[in-house]
Amino acid sequence: MEIIILFKNLTSLTIAGGSAIGIVDIPFNELGIPSSSIKGVMRTAISNLLPNASCGEIEPGRLEKAHGSSPCDVCKLFGYPNSKDGACFTILVDQVKEEKHLITRVSIDDKTQKAKDGSLFTQQIIKPGVEFKATIIYKCENDAKLFNLLLYSLSALRYWRLGRNAMIDVKVLTKKDEVCKKIKCNDETEKLFDSLSDYLWG
Repeated sequence: MEIIILFKNLTSLTIAGGSAIGIVDIPFNELGIPSSSIKGVMRTAISNLLPNASCGEIEPGRLEKAHGSSPCDVCKLFGYPNSKDGACFTILVDQVKEEKHLITRVSIDDKTQKAKDGSLFTQQIIKPGVEFKATIIYKCENDAKLFNLLLYSLSALRYWRLGRNAMIDVKVLTKKDEVCKKIKCNDETEKLFDSLSDYLWG
């Protein structure tokens, strides 16, 4: 089952980057939004929003011990090392085609609240207001609980941060009726879908 998602960048967005050339913060590769970054942020956001659904571990060597006899719901949904079934979904992000921009920033010393010497740097950003689309390919149609957890993780993105402290909004473009033909939706599913049918922050 495929679900189409639309994200809107609310602040200056930059992901990863960095450079080995002193204070220059413009990477040699094109600024993009890796699908793995979105999925990773969804996992972190839902683990913080619903800690009882998560084992709280991210270190592969500790996951098995944390799970005991059964993996946690977050790991079932997002996947974990040596899983027989793999993750319940993958996400593919369409890359932003709009022009990227440069902003200049300065690093502040926390103790003195003054600019550090030689701390002026430039970042490549995606401007606020830019939208980008993603497709979620979901395969655990028989488990409504995990599907609701997926919707909760999308909702949690609205209150978390992406990249270097950027905020994003999200809405689901795929119609609820279309999804509920393929998965057994309950009242919770429908409420979550309704809350994701439009942007939260306008």
